[in-house]
Amino acid sequence: MKPGMLVEIAMVAAAFGLGIWAVLRARADGRSLLDMLGLRWNGQALADLSMGAAITAVAMGGIFLVEAALGGITRGAATGTPPPLALSALAKLAATFKEELIMRGLLLSGLLLALRGRAWLAIGLSAVAFGLIHLSNPGASALSVVGNALGGVIYGTAFLMARSLWLPIGLHFAWNFTQGPLLGFPVSGMDAGGLQRVVDVGPAWLTGGAYGPEAGAVGIAFRFVVLALLVAWVRWSHRSPTATAPAPAAASTPN
Repeated sequence: MKPGMLVEIAMVAAAFGLGIWAVLRARADGRSLLDMLGLRWNGQALADLSMGAAITAVAMGGIFLVEAALGGITRGAATGTPPPLALSALAKLAATFKEELIMRGLLLSGLLLALRGRAWLAIGLSAVAFGLIHLSNPGASALSVVGNALGGVIYGTAFLMARSLWLPIGLHFAWNFTQGPLLGFPVSGMDAGGLQRVVDVGPAWLTGGAYGPEAGAVGIAFRFVVLALLVAWVRWSHRSPTATAPAPAAASTPN
């Protein structure tokens, strides 16, 4: 078995172990699992899901335009017949829900409990784990781990600031869906089909090469744009005391 796969298995095992502890602790304290996992559905959840998707869809469009303007990519015709967009969207949404439930709902909640509420440390550790679980993907590199870890910082910050899993689900889903099925980039080293095909001209450090924008300087720079927009959205939309559900873990959250 490849080392990258062993690391991925170890990270997922840690997520389930810490997550089960957090679930048992929440139940012992009489807390709702929907609230602990950030899955309570209401009007704010819908707004977070929608705005999260809008933020990363716009960011991915910006990545495409910048890389094209710099001469790092060109457009090509789609190869074969891409699957229907609705089917691709459902597949991406299901995969995103699974990853966010494991890496944020379980792992991050468990880390918050283990670290006694040290939110930024918990976000950092869960982000490193999120970067490492992609290490076995085709074309993975040190730069791709950094890019994915920054994604983990974004989704973890969204989870704790919004006190909901729906905002990171929206952010994560639209990043991947716009990247692959719509624009034709590879998604974490995987060919996701697309309405068009992105022809990578390079250099790979700029565009991410065969791995996709997460492994390139342009994509990494846009991670910080997404983070800034995320923080602005939460501070604006969650400023009312009634706008948020109870925190997903019995711990402090970043301000």
